[in-house]
Amino acid sequence: MIWDAEKQRNTFISIVTSKQKNTNFVDCCVHLISYNMARISTGSGISRRMSRRAIAIRAAARVTPMVFLFFVSLMLRAQTITSFRPLSENTGLPVIKIDTENGAAITDKENYVSMTFTLTDPDHPDNNVSSINTLNGIRARGNDSWTNPNALKKSYRIKFDKKTSLFGLEAAKSWVLIAQYRDPTLLFNVIAFELGNRFEIPFNHSFNFVELYLNGEYKGNYLLTEPNQVNPGRVDINEKEGWLVEMDWYYDKEPKFITTNYELPVMIKSPEIEPVHINNPAYNFVKKDINELCNSLASAGFPENGYRDLINMNTFIDFMMINEIVDNKEIESPMSTFMYKNKNDVINMGPLWDFDCGYGYGYNYIHFKNPDDRTPIHSFFMRLLEDPVFLMKYKERWNEKYSDITSMSDFIDATANRIEVSAIENFKTWWYRVISSWWTLRYPKEENDFWQQISNIKNYLNEHISYLNTELNKIEVLPKRKIFATQPSGYSKIASQIFTLVAYGDMTNLSASFRKAGLSDFEISDEISKMPAEKGGYWATISVKPKGSLPVGTYSDVLILSGNNQGEQFYMEVPMSFVVVRGINSTGGDIQQANPLKAWVQNGLLHVSGLNEGKVWSVYNTSGALIYRGIAYSNTAEIALNVQGVYIVQSGDNTIKVVFN
Repeated sequence: MIWDAEKQRNTFISIVTSKQKNTNFVDCCVHLISYNMARISTGSGISRRMSRRAIAIRAAARVTPMVFLFFVSLMLRAQTITSFRPLSENTGLPVIKIDTENGAAITDKENYVSMTFTLTDPDHPDNNVSSINTLNGIRARGNDSWTNPNALKKSYRIKFDKKTSLFGLEAAKSWVLIAQYRDPTLLFNVIAFELGNRFEIPFNHSFNFVELYLNGEYKGNYLLTEPNQVNPGRVDINEKEGWLVEMDWYYDKEPKFITTNYELPVMIKSPEIEPVHINNPAYNFVKKDINELCNSLASAGFPENGYRDLINMNTFIDFMMINEIVDNKEIESPMSTFMYKNKNDVINMGPLWDFDCGYGYGYNYIHFKNPDDRTPIHSFFMRLLEDPVFLMKYKERWNEKYSDITSMSDFIDATANRIEVSAIENFKTWWYRVISSWWTLRYPKEENDFWQQISNIKNYLNEHISYLNTELNKIEVLPKRKIFATQPSGYSKIASQIFTLVAYGDMTNLSASFRKAGLSDFEISDEISKMPAEKGGYWATISVKPKGSLPVGTYSDVLILSGNNQGEQFYMEVPMSFVVVRGINSTGGDIQQANPLKAWVQNGLLHVSGLNEGKVWSVYNTSGALIYRGIAYSNTAEIALNVQGVYIVQSGDNTIKVVFN
């Protein structure tokens, strides 16, 4: 893959020092040319072709030294324009040269430094751009990639004085150059963006590899793309009545707020309204929309509470699926996670962004580990997978796009071949072993083996995708467990719980039973029924509830569901529990005169007195979901409540109801 200059040099030396009388002058010249071409531009396709032509002519016919040298002079003249440029300008990729005013350093993410800009695309001269306007600017960008002292290769944001089109894209003032310092393949982001193209993600990012020179210094291979902003050709929504937000635990840019439920760290990217602070009432509509969704997800009535009307479910599914395919760990925090809403529209996920912590990353500069793991995700996203409708559509979408997912290896090969020479030069300058002594001490290497890394990422993705295909085609049951609402003694009715089996492909031989069989304190109120979904999926539902008029006590059992799907037998267990307590009076006060419990809410804190020291006490919502359980270290305690509603406090046999409004 690399034209071996050292080999050609050694061959040349052996020829000229040979004592054999038949040493051929032309052979000597061939190897000398090959050595120089390889030395000038290691891996350059032009130079390799020249050397091959010289060797071919020598092999095809006997020529005199003068004729041969004449041929060589013609080739060298054709090569003059490119041969003696630095190799990084001969990789076949476009070259961007940025010069700051007076060579000024780029020192922070806030202040632009004046610059001149040129883009030269050897394959597509129509893309060439030259802008010497000193009102153009460049600044730093990124979080860890800028602040981490081990991240020696930095990312930048450029801003033109006037809207400028790059690579034929929609003209805009702002563009970003991503360093990808943690990526040993330089493909992490473009693989995700290409998946976005195949999934037809709205406002997906373009990607163009370039060589970057800053003040005459080679900086390496960079990815040029659009920043996440509201603009034509970017997130193209109403910039005054729509919104774009980033969820990121760096949480370092105003206006920003934390959601009431799920504690999402939200930073508003658009609209931009003075004063740019969350206390500005002009931002209230953004807070309202996002908190409404979070509250709906956290609601006891989820999922049949209208939350689906608040979102474009397809964009949520595609966004989560692509992040899972590339194992992006940042969706767990979340970090670099974007969401938007246009005027008179619903909430959408996207655009896709930032994947250097994907592909089996272990937060120690090592990737491609544990392909047989599901990607951890934030509870906000996990809640969506507790909706049978969402889960069904997720399974169907996976199978619908499976061929597009599994064919990514072809894209990886083609892209790696295109950037090979550039990548090798990049890693000569920025081999990521230098980013920390940690890496050097444990993994000493002379250089990054680019093609080995390409093999690694392909193997990882193939194994990970195969694993996901097995997991996503398994039967799943929702909910996975059930705590029925606590009831007072003497109750007569209690609502049934619907359990839903979610499958891709038909289910047969379905059955349901209780582990305790005839001794169970639960009963089936509606037998199993099955129906098809839209695109190859199937639902099967069964309704279960505790038996009526049970005495005070705690009851538990396991619902067992079994059957066949896609030629495989399945067997699932769903734990259930139910508590009956002494009766609660209608005012929410003491259950009996002897009840010592007192409870009240003040400033979002639930205060409880009358607890049994050293004993367990619990808080439930009215649906029976456990909110808190702990040991009382005194006869009083307090906990924070995030959602308004009615709560039940239980300590031993004593229970009290409290209202938070």
